Amino acid sequence: MKMQKILATFDFSEAAGRAVSWAHNLASATGARLELVHVHPDLYDGHSTPALGLPWPSEGQEERYLRFLQQELRNVLVNMLGPSGAEVPIHIERGDPVKRVLAVADTVAADMICVGATGKGAVQRVLLGSVSQHILRASKVPVLIVH
Repeated sequence: MKMQKILATFDFSEAAGRAVSWAHNLASATGARLELVHVHPDLYDGHSTPALGLPWPSEGQEERYLRFLQQELRNVLVNMLGPSGAEVPIHIERGDPVKRVLAVADTVAADMICVGATGKGAVQRVLLGSVSQHILRASKVPVLIVH
């Protein structure tokens, strides 16, 4: 089976940076296309009850934030991967990280998902789980977890 597309997750952590580097090297070695997904929590949409005392962004503020986030992700990719980082498609998603990563993987027909390890201890993993472990268990395609 020829690998055509690798989806790397990125949350600005060191482990995620290593995962993106691995995914880039693997994509380069196999001729696959690298794509990046970043998932952030839902911002208040005006439909649910906000927590007291927290400011919620207006629609314009959210749009500016998403543009800023897109540019920051592009800058990180160019810094990490050089000029080829400017060509990597970026998917910015909102909501549950596991569900959104898996949905993007399906949408782009990824052959592999590459994620960073969380670095949590054994007790925390048992009690809380981790995004990388949940993706590993639920994914239809191979998952590479990078420490």
